[in-house]
Amino acid sequence: MSIDYGEKERQFLATLKADTGRDLDEWMAAIAAEGLAHRNDVIDWLRRQGFMFSKASWIERIHNNGGRPIYAGGGAPRPRAVARRTPPRLLQTPATPQITPMPIPPPAPVAPIPSATPPPAADPAALDALLARAKAYRPLAAYVVSEVRKTVPDATATPRDGYVAFHTAGREFALLAISPRELRLGLATHNPPAGAALEPARFSPTLRGAPAMSHMALLTDARQITPALIEAIGKAAKGA
Repeated sequence: MSIDYGEKERQFLATLKADTGRDLDEWMAAIAAEGLAHRNDVIDWLRRQGFMFSKASWIERIHNNGGRPIYAGGGAPRPRAVARRTPPRLLQTPATPQITPMPIPPPAPVAPIPSATPPPAADPAALDALLARAKAYRPLAAYVVSEVRKTVPDATATPRDGYVAFHTAGREFALLAISPRELRLGLATHNPPAGAALEPARFSPTLRGAPAMSHMALLTDARQITPALIEAIGKAAKGA
């Protein structure tokens, strides 16, 4: 009894979509997308997709037949197309690359030498808690801090024990002593401008570790933050 390969092929293709998720045309397109040139490569790829060897071989033969079923017309199978051998490509000798000398980078800029004990980073929460100790003068204290920062944009306000230290470029140039009775703005300046209403610095000994200041302004009113005092703050920041 002879085997009806045409019927077996029709049954195989009829259930191909249900069994694999793709019909014949979709499998032909998938194989073409892989760009596989040799029969064994196609079969190996199909087996990795879940086909048994016999079914993978059958799909490969259909692909090699231009995507048409082998037994579509009945009778004996159509002769297989002979795969054309692709002549080997000649390897081209790569041209010798030109070596471009690496540019010598400029020397790195010398960082400024920090002070022996660098000031700690500013802590907004701690600064706010310190300003709250000024009680009725808290708005004035916040205004002074804001004006110093506006005058010296790169200045950092660091809360300490009872005072705010202002530093820039590794040096502390000003401090604001906080108390409920008054505010004292200390400045480290050698040549304060006239009209700045400054006097020799006098601070409570309880300000432990406070930097040395040469001048100070006793502040109880925002109107005391005059242009002359702002100029003095700028000079202190520059070390003048």
